[in-house]
Amino acid sequence: MGSTDLITYLNYMSTWESESEENIDGIISEQALFVNLGEFDSDTAVNAEFTTLYDLSCEVRDLTVAKDATQIAADGAAVAAIWSFGLGMAAFAALEAAEIIQQKVISSKSTDLNNKLTSADADIAAQIKNSQVSDYVAKYKQNNNLIASKAPAGLDTRTCRGLLLQFLAEVQKKTTLTVGTFKQYAESARRLYNSDEINAVYDALDTLNLSQKTDADVKKFMDFLAGWNFPGETEISMVQNACIAIMSYKLKIANDTIKAQAEAAGLPVEEVDATAFGAMDAVGKFIAVVAVVMSVADVVFEILDIENVVTQCDKMCDQLNGPIKQSYLDYFNGIKTSARAYKAAIQPDSGNSAGRDIQQMQSQIQQWGSITQFGIQISEITGTADNPDQKSGTATKTDHGFSGYNGSWEIGNWGDTLRFTN
Repeated sequence: MGSTDLITYLNYMSTWESESEENIDGIISEQALFVNLGEFDSDTAVNAEFTTLYDLSCEVRDLTVAKDATQIAADGAAVAAIWSFGLGMAAFAALEAAEIIQQKVISSKSTDLNNKLTSADADIAAQIKNSQVSDYVAKYKQNNNLIASKAPAGLDTRTCRGLLLQFLAEVQKKTTLTVGTFKQYAESARRLYNSDEINAVYDALDTLNLSQKTDADVKKFMDFLAGWNFPGETEISMVQNACIAIMSYKLKIANDTIKAQAEAAGLPVEEVDATAFGAMDAVGKFIAVVAVVMSVADVVFEILDIENVVTQCDKMCDQLNGPIKQSYLDYFNGIKTSARAYKAAIQPDSGNSAGRDIQQMQSQIQQWGSITQFGIQISEITGTADNPDQKSGTATKTDHGFSGYNGSWEIGNWGDTLRFTN
């Protein structure tokens, strides 16, 4: 029911109020890396890594004989591989998996393969020509145990990360994201979770969930939400945002209906703007792509269930070159797509870009005959910026297209910051 989702959200986020500043800073750093992943080619790196893995697995297969089997518990490299393969499998596997693993067998020739599997995700990230990806994967793995340790019983790590991403977007929508503002909003979650007033919200959400979800039903809920009172504006806004998110992703109410009925009930427009829905959609994409990597655990356990070690090695070759590789192709492309959508939601396009700046410069030249910056007069601009789609930071143009000069400037503020060099 809808109330369960709100209870879970407030419960989980309230546990972060007393977390150390260092650990919260690690979460904020992971989100910042995620937001700024940008464009990258991961397919080449994944294919290269899995060519190596496949060759190693075939070598293990060719050397393995039926009597060549050992308990996994006695093979430290194999245990390490299972626990760390797939961006920290330990954080995803069920607790009882440790007992299951100890009963399995595996070829004693597989140490080199297992060592390579252990570092597969980091090795792929390192080969991608974008340092942000490698840094993100490292920070992601570093935070796994922390995120899982704070989860209520039955809440998996990918859901917890999704809740964190939604929470961070909520903070950023209202204020600058820092350790201090993170703790402030976590305190608000704790106050709400421990309050008596929140029970009325749970009841209203459940009533809406059990209804036909007509416009009238949605309007009734929105009227309740607009009139719900609590001692604290931050807390009221948090509940309104969380409920609107639940209506969209859990109760499957159309975003247009939510927006129309919220506005009719007098809820603040910013609580139901495109940014809010964009963040929800991006978090949904992120959770889905993490599930792809989690599925690797099922494939590995399926291989370990095979009692005949020769058959097991055959299966490992097939799966590494098939669904496991595809999972990694999908994962890296998926985080790129979800990161792009998440960034667009929390940092809406200001309309500025390096390419637009060049167009504005050309318009100035067309109108006035030239532009002059710090004593250098430019009467012609050919081509565009090095990265015309760049929307923030310092842009560059290094093709001597400024009447023979190169140049750099702050995007959206070229009039004050444009500098020319030979």
